[in-house]
Amino acid sequence: MMKRTKLAVAGAALLLTPLTVGAGHATAAPAPTQALAPAACEIGGPHTDFRGTNIHMRNKPGGDHVGWADQGDCAYWYQTDSGPNVQCQDGSRTAAWQLVQNKRTGVVGYVSACYLG
Repeated sequence: MMKRTKLAVAGAALLLTPLTVGAGHATAAPAPTQALAPAACEIGGPHTDFRGTNIHMRNKPGGDHVGWADQGDCAYWYQTDSGPNVQCQDGSRTAAWQLVQNKRTGVVGYVSACYLG
């Protein structure tokens, strides 16, 4: 009788354990943890971040919209080209447009230098 009770308890414990399925087998789910903070962008060399939210990424300097970018998306810089003048939030103006890849979405496009950190 003792053996049957141990099996019943062990079986009940397995039924109460949350399961995740993957790679053809089930394993116990990890214990809940606090949400991880987003990783900071790598800064330096060809890496930078966007400044602001809802930033248009374009197919050429001042061209058609190809995607959106937000601060925290992180950008990989490819090159700088001239384009239409843009007035930045600090009052300065620039004709510099940066060809970058939004590292979160994978979209490659031009962004005014005003919007890159």
